[in-house]
Amino acid sequence: MYFRCRIGRSIVTSGLVLTAAAVFIPINEARAENANGKTTHLMAIGICPPWKQQDAEACSRSVGAIEAAFSARLGIESANVTTLLNAAATTGGLKAAFAGFSDLGPNDRLIIYANLHAGALNPTAEAGPDNEVFVLWTEQRPVAVPFAVAEGDWIMASDFAGWVHALAAGAVIFILDACESGAGSPLFIEAQPQNNVIRPEAVIVSAAADQFANFTADKTVALYSQQLAQTIADGQGTFQQAADLAASQTHATAITICALQKSAMEQAGIDPLSCEQQPTTHDPGALLPAIFLRD
Repeated sequence: MYFRCRIGRSIVTSGLVLTAAAVFIPINEARAENANGKTTHLMAIGICPPWKQQDAEACSRSVGAIEAAFSARLGIESANVTTLLNAAATTGGLKAAFAGFSDLGPNDRLIIYANLHAGALNPTAEAGPDNEVFVLWTEQRPVAVPFAVAEGDWIMASDFAGWVHALAAGAVIFILDACESGAGSPLFIEAQPQNNVIRPEAVIVSAAADQFANFTADKTVALYSQQLAQTIADGQGTFQQAADLAASQTHATAITICALQKSAMEQAGIDPLSCEQQPTTHDPGALLPAIFLRD
């Protein structure tokens, strides 16, 4: 197959690598925003379990590209970058990393990027805020999704959202590149009981609740992660502009992928529209338009 799967399927994906650079109109306010004393922190998570049929280095490439682009364009110091890659990205590893952010305050902005597998806890129901599981690192495939969650090997998206909302950072941006990633979007901006209604928060998801998230044509990196890293690195405008361009380029590429693989998906009993990946940004506090990319 040539598309990324949900929790229960093996995945191999294909896409077209876009090389066109993002073009933005430079904005002079960028220097002022970057000099206002706000410190940006980045947590980058990449989980490619060894039991999945994919390039074992795909997640490290995605994480590396995101870290390089964000550090350069958002002025993130290396000391403020936390990397959780593969075997480090267990439940214990995530809890320890979040504990390390316990001293963040109003002048801190936290960006959390995660490239992982996700899907419904109950496969007979639609994925949603109460039915979304994040697949963490395990050496072997768990016997069943509910067991993996019950034993703490995998976590509910709602639990992850609770950790995010418990932080005292002044602003939070969560970027999720995963299949069915749109299912948990409300958890990070409005549906979570611990949500801080005053703090600006934004969530960017790489696919809708019923969609796959694709890899690139050479299957070496997640498609949306590649596009977002590229538009951030090439852009000179706002974070919002870069995210919007990455979304449109990802969707255009995904349509091409789906057209080429429509017959194979239909034979496998999969709706071809489920791979026409459409990233979405949810930013009720208009946080992203106020973040300018550095020259």
